[in-house]
Amino acid sequence: MTTAPVCIVGCGPIGLSCALLLAQQGIKTLLLERRSAVNTHPRSRFVDVNTMELMRSLGIEKQVEHTGLGPDWTAFNRWSTTLLDTSCTSIASPSFHTVPNTVSPCLPVMTCQDYVETELLALAQRTKLIDCRFETEATDITQNEQEVKLTMRDVKSGTATKITADYLIGADGPHSTIRTLIGSELEANPLPTYSQDVIFCADLTQQVGTRKGSLLYTVTGQEVTVFQPLDGKLRWRCQLFKPHADDLTPAQIKQRIQNAVGDAQLELEITSTGHWQPTPGCTTKFSQGRIFLAGDAAHISLPTGGMGNNIGFAGARNLAWKLAYVLRAQAAQSVLASYQEEMMPAALKRIAHGVNITNGVRELIMAIMLEEDTASGVEATRLYADYDNIILGHETASSLISPQTEAAPPGADAVSDFVPAVRRGRRAPHIWLDDNQQTSIHDWFSTTYVLVAGVAVAAEIWHDCVARLDVAFPIKLRCLPRTDANAIYCDDGLVLVRPDAIIVDHWRADDAGTGDAALARLKKYLPLVEKLSD
Repeated sequence: MTTAPVCIVGCGPIGLSCALLLAQQGIKTLLLERRSAVNTHPRSRFVDVNTMELMRSLGIEKQVEHTGLGPDWTAFNRWSTTLLDTSCTSIASPSFHTVPNTVSPCLPVMTCQDYVETELLALAQRTKLIDCRFETEATDITQNEQEVKLTMRDVKSGTATKITADYLIGADGPHSTIRTLIGSELEANPLPTYSQDVIFCADLTQQVGTRKGSLLYTVTGQEVTVFQPLDGKLRWRCQLFKPHADDLTPAQIKQRIQNAVGDAQLELEITSTGHWQPTPGCTTKFSQGRIFLAGDAAHISLPTGGMGNNIGFAGARNLAWKLAYVLRAQAAQSVLASYQEEMMPAALKRIAHGVNITNGVRELIMAIMLEEDTASGVEATRLYADYDNIILGHETASSLISPQTEAAPPGADAVSDFVPAVRRGRRAPHIWLDDNQQTSIHDWFSTTYVLVAGVAVAAEIWHDCVARLDVAFPIKLRCLPRTDANAIYCDDGLVLVRPDAIIVDHWRADDAGTGDAALARLKKYLPLVEKLSD
């Protein structure tokens, strides 16, 4: 019999992230994967700034950044009849653009899922708290009030080992068996279209020319093909849209690509293919008892806009610290219910945005196909890669967060116009803490709650309160070293932030009054109030 605090089924990017975030908290995990290696047919490519902040907290921000395409590929998405068509429609993609920004210490990165998985796996294999087993499946999964029981079976030898775990995370993708096991259903609306996914190698330097883009849509007659650069050199992914589910033959695939490129003599090597039907949807429940769903097992976004994996990473970051606190008896088990309470609305928002921009893309494609004016279609597609407010401005609500009582900051567009602000339930705004712009306030947020104090706050009373709480609960006091130049953080303000960088509460220092009042204010939204002595 083998035991583990947490067993994770699925060694994709979300399963790996769950394991790494739990290890960061000192929790051992057993990670099971039926495949023999990381997925070499990448489905996702975009790593948004929120996810890159997670990578930064794990220490692999620069490694992931170096796998990316770079700014010459990420400024625009483009639409044309073929790649050779110089009169293409170009739409700016600021959320994709890999250039420095003021809202995060990190750059967004356009890269490949398999490149990111490789970096995550390499880190996991160096981490002693993670036992990663490839070519291993989980069967006979049951649970009771105390534990989860399962059988770990080697798919080659058939050797079976009984396992017990305190908790299990199903990160086993869109066709999750764990989802079925807990009786959760995917409520989805499949789109009436199909796509053949193709990874191929070819030199398209001359055909693309200066018209580089994160996505290169071609509308050749009645055929719609999307080219996606994977390494900015020879490796490409393309999606061949079609009205039926039947697979195209290699010869048909080659001809479709040549037609879309506009070069009947193009030499190319197909390395892998797949097919899918866009099926956006969310499951009816993210957990049951001691079993949780994460990533595509819990929710499926359309690939349009690159939001699916990123909301999965956000969910991993939301769940991991809560499991760790419960396992260390620093939070009540009831805290785990907030995972679904907080993440389901965020997932539904991403799913809805993906559907909206897909409808915009359809309008633009029809205009090109019919040789009509594209202005309306361009406007409908404008938010394809311009949605920073969805990425950074989403406001989480649950019993772990003080209720939002303030009006939303001004902004012309709820999707694209992100205004950094200290607000309950929102990601803590980024500011640099040093002149060299090496240390971000986000470098404070990973394993503990943090009470951020402005420069004018008399820190003694808060230091005493935090010290009393820290005996039983992970919380630290951090004092801003200087006035925030952008006035996001008030000099006399206090901001309580969770390990996943979500603001729990904020107030002016004089609002709390005495030490007892200050302690009561801090304890109100900590997840283990009953064990925190006065």
